[in-house]
Amino acid sequence: MHKLKVYFSELEERFRRRSPASRVAFGGLMGFVVTAPFSISLAQIFVFTAVVTWLASMTKAAPLVTQKFPLWMPWLFFALFTLASAFHAPDSTKSLIKSRELTQIMIFYLTLNVVRDDWEALWLVKALLVATSTSALYALGVSQPGTLSLANRASGFFSIYMTFGGFLLVAGLLALSYLLVPTRERKSVWVYAPTLLILTALMTTLSRSAWIGLVVGTAVIAVASRRKMVGLCLALVAVLVIFIAPHSISRRVKSIVNPQDKTAVERINMWQSGVNMFMDKKLLGFGPGRIKYDYARYASPDATKKSLSHLHNNVVQLAAERGIFALGAWIWVWIGYFVMVILRIRDTKDAPFGTRFRMIGGLAVAAGFLSAGMFEYNFGDSEVVMLMFMAIAMPFAGRTNEVYSG
Repeated sequence: MHKLKVYFSELEERFRRRSPASRVAFGGLMGFVVTAPFSISLAQIFVFTAVVTWLASMTKAAPLVTQKFPLWMPWLFFALFTLASAFHAPDSTKSLIKSRELTQIMIFYLTLNVVRDDWEALWLVKALLVATSTSALYALGVSQPGTLSLANRASGFFSIYMTFGGFLLVAGLLALSYLLVPTRERKSVWVYAPTLLILTALMTTLSRSAWIGLVVGTAVIAVASRRKMVGLCLALVAVLVIFIAPHSISRRVKSIVNPQDKTAVERINMWQSGVNMFMDKKLLGFGPGRIKYDYARYASPDATKKSLSHLHNNVVQLAAERGIFALGAWIWVWIGYFVMVILRIRDTKDAPFGTRFRMIGGLAVAAGFLSAGMFEYNFGDSEVVMLMFMAIAMPFAGRTNEVYSG
C-alpha cells in the first residue's frame, strides 16, 4: 500500500511539472490505455483529445521543431497514395470515409512525444496490463458460457474473438517483455498475474494468427535480450499446449501445420484472388474499403465464401485496395522501423531496464503484429492498430538517442 501511495505521489508530481496542454495530452493517453480493453468509443475520445491537445500545444509549449517525427516520409507517402486510391475509386466518398483510419498514425507520434521517460512508459504499460487483465478475467469467467469451440470463442468486451486476440497479443508481448528482459533492478512481481490472465484468455480466442504472433514476438524478446532459456521454455510450452491443453485448443494448434485444413485452403484461395485483383489495378488498387464490393468477380470457383470484406493478409489486402505505391510505402515504414529500433537496442545495451524494456517491447510488438498480419488483416482492425501504434512508439519516447556505455 505504501508503494502504491508513493507511485501515485510521483505521478501527481510529474503532472504538476507539465504544462496544462501537456497534462491533458498525457492524461488522454492514460485514459486511452485504461479504457481501450472495454470500449473503443471511450478509447477514441481519450486519444482524440490527447492528439488534438498535443497538436494545439506545438505553437507555444512545445514548438514543432522540438518534436520528433521518425519515419514521417514513408507514412506521408502511404497516406498520400491511400488518398489518391480513394479519390480514384468508383465511389470515392465511401473510400475517403474509410481512409479516416489514417489518423490513427498520429497515436504513434503522440506517444513518442508525450511520454518523457522510462518511468512514464512503464506506468502506461502497467496501467494497460491491469485494464487488459480485467477484461481477460471477464472473458474467462463471465462472457464464456458453455464449452470452448470454434463456434464459442472468448471475445471479452470486443465484437469478435479475432479483435480480442489481436489486442491481447499486443498487451501480452508488452507483459512478456517486462518479465523477460533481464535486469538487476527489482521488478513488480504482481505483473505475473495479469500476464497469466492475458495469455490464458488469448488461448481461448482460438485465434491462430495471434498465437503465431505471440510465438514470433516472444522469440524476438529472447534474441534481443539474449535469453537463451526463453526459447527452450517456449518449446516446452508448445508441447504442453499440444498434449495437455483442452482438446479444442490442442486441435487448433495442430491445425496450424496442417495444409489440408479447410480455413488454410480458403485463405490461399483468398490470397490468389487478391493477387488477381492487384494485377488488374496495380497502381492505385480498387480503393480503401472496396474489397467487399469487387471480390465476388475474382473469387475462386473453389472458394466457400464469394463475398468478403478483407483478405486475411495485410500485404495482399493493401496491394489490392491501394496499389503498389501505397504498399511500397507501408513496407518502407516497417523496414525503416526495424533498422532504427535494432540500432537503438545495440546502442543501449548497457542502459537501465526501463530503456531496454521500451526498445525490446516495441520491437516484439511490431514483429508479432506483422506475423499475425500474414494470416489476418489486422492493420484494418482499429482497436488493435491503435494499441499497436502506442506500443511501437515506445522505443522512440523520451531520451532514446543517448548512448549508454556503462
